[in-house]
Amino acid sequence: MDCDRIEAAEIAEKYVTGRLSEVEQADFEMHFLSCQRCFEQVQLWQDMQAAVGRRPGRDWRWFAALAVAAGLLLAVGVARFPRRVPGREMARATPAARPALNLTALAVVSPPRYLQPQWRAAGPTGFDVAMLRYSSGDYAGATAGLLVAAKADPGNSAAAFFLGICYLMQSRNDEAIAALKATIALGDSPELEEAHFYLAKAWLRKQDVAGAVAELRQAARLHGPRQLEERDLLESITQGAPSAP
Repeated sequence: MDCDRIEAAEIAEKYVTGRLSEVEQADFEMHFLSCQRCFEQVQLWQDMQAAVGRRPGRDWRWFAALAVAAGLLLAVGVARFPRRVPGREMARATPAARPALNLTALAVVSPPRYLQPQWRAAGPTGFDVAMLRYSSGDYAGATAGLLVAAKADPGNSAAAFFLGICYLMQSRNDEAIAALKATIALGDSPELEEAHFYLAKAWLRKQDVAGAVAELRQAARLHGPRQLEERDLLESITQGAPSAP
């Protein structure tokens, strides 16, 4: 592949947004394994995709325009319809009933973002290529590479963790639980807190509320960046769970 032709045909963008065939995708990966210029183009498109929170196959420019329009509409709405101050009718409102425990809603998963490392002299590894697919939303494509990376290095907590996330995103819940447990079994690692958090989500998918609560409590003890989410999720489970007899 020629770098100028790749840039002219927007191959890096098409790779990130999932618009290449399997053959084209494999050919491009073989190229950027040894090409810093094209590897950095892929990273650039991934950063742009993550910045607007879009899904593969959608035009990020359209989302940017939509965000501007939404901001203008919100500003007009606030100006024309000022916030209402609660009156006496709020005082007369009856207490709300305890909400039902909706495990399906509580088990919804937003995959954690992965930041690609800077280019290394040795070039990207198989794990790096798998994570490029992960970052573009190709969880099935990333799974194979992460399996190889985890098998080659059983102590690679990142490979085990993101393999679990890929399984979750494909609703392969039993396999996700096994991979996340393997991450936790490795002990202290950068992924430990999130492994407990996402394992709790997997248990919720399995209708195992007690298992989810146990994992959330383990995660909360680590005082990591997700502690507010963990606290909110625990509170939602507690409020929706039936009272003890």
